[in-house]
Amino acid sequence: MRRQQESPRRLLIRFANSIKLVDLQDAAYFYTKDKITFLITRQQGKRYPVDYPLEKLEGMLDPKTFFRINRQFIINIDAIREMHPYSKSRIKIDLEPASDMDTIVSTERSAAFKKWLVGEE
Repeated sequence: MRRQQESPRRLLIRFANSIKLVDLQDAAYFYTKDKITFLITRQQGKRYPVDYPLEKLEGMLDPKTFFRINRQFIINIDAIREMHPYSKSRIKIDLEPASDMDTIVSTERSAAFKKWLVGEE
């Protein structure tokens, strides 16, 4: 298990012709679309491409704050606006800022997700 101090506090993101420093406290969620990983910020809902795949991010991020709900999404606990029961013990999550894709906790991750929500890990 990874120790919390090993988690970075910020990410460097190459964006257009500049490099942006994004504080991970402002990261609402990460998602993959068309083989590109994006970060969505909590404050302005801005979208930035990230150089890391979700597999790499999952190992870098603080597991108390971020959870990989399925193959496409890693979410920040503070970005959860509302949760709804879904089929086969899955959970549908409404995020803030909203995502245009379905954010559903996979069946395999549902039990671990519920433990993560209450801080049991």
